[in-house]
Amino acid sequence: MKKYLSILFVLLISFFVISCGKANLDANGCYIDIDDAIAAANKKNQDIMIIVTVESDTEDSADFLNKVVRVPEFKTDIASKYAVVCMDFSQKSYEATTIADDADAAAKKSAEEKSLIMQKNTKYASMLNVTETPVIYLLSKEQYFISGLFYDDENRTLDGFKSTLAEKDALINDMHKMIYQTKIGNSEEKVAAIDALYEATSPSYRFFLIGLMESVQKLDPANKTGLLGKYLFELAAAKSDKALVDGDVRGAVQPYIAIADEELIPAESRQQALYTAAYMSAMTELDETSVVIGYLEKAIQVAPESENVPAIQRVIAALTEQMQADAEAAN
Repeated sequence: MKKYLSILFVLLISFFVISCGKANLDANGCYIDIDDAIAAANKKNQDIMIIVTVESDTEDSADFLNKVVRVPEFKTDIASKYAVVCMDFSQKSYEATTIADDADAAAKKSAEEKSLIMQKNTKYASMLNVTETPVIYLLSKEQYFISGLFYDDENRTLDGFKSTLAEKDALINDMHKMIYQTKIGNSEEKVAAIDALYEATSPSYRFFLIGLMESVQKLDPANKTGLLGKYLFELAAAKSDKALVDGDVRGAVQPYIAIADEELIPAESRQQALYTAAYMSAMTELDETSVVIGYLEKAIQVAPESENVPAIQRVIAALTEQMQADAEAAN
């Protein structure tokens, strides 16, 4: 559950805007809009580099921007090879999205445009589970996670940063090869390649593979690979995560409820799904207590021999007691 709460937390605290320049590309070769960076990556067949900073609020962010990103060679040596997008979530950047009472039409338009970009970039940063800054993320042009880089003593100069990137060359090449394998061969080979890429991807960033997860059911409807159940469950988790990022708690609960009777998914995984649905519903007060109890009772039904049943029963008992106490207090 820490994963879901982390996404919500980042989404709530990251209501800020980037400020790399007024044009689509700033003087350092950085895009200011994640959508522009994605489009450029696909057009130029490049990986995406996402730089997340809080410039005016932390010394390290300002240090990285001044000693690495704003060095003239960054544009030729880095930004020419990656579709780079700079996201700065500082108070200064946030203030650039506010409209002054005496603002003219041009100033209002500029603030509104920055606000729209901020909203898109904030949502994307939420999916990346940013926990510290500055941080750099490398994604493929398909938006599959490759690696993350943190700013430390080894990359406090452009040359140091380039060396750190060079150390990732083998990993980047391996990921590219795995991505390519998902696009060739017969259906079963593609599913096997998707599974290899999924397992090679850090669990925190498998969310970005949602499109590939969805394709497994189309590629292997008869479950010849034996992997369909796995990806029906993982797809439900990914859809739930996406709904959380979108602020749709009901949409986050529903994918888990929808797979409760899917027999291709192991019973204990379905039990986990139902318990997760109950947890999210209870924590957000989305449903009445009786509905939450219903999810938990269903969780026991799908896997009655599970070692988790006693714990679930205790939760049901506690919720039932609470519901009865609330009813008595209301009378």
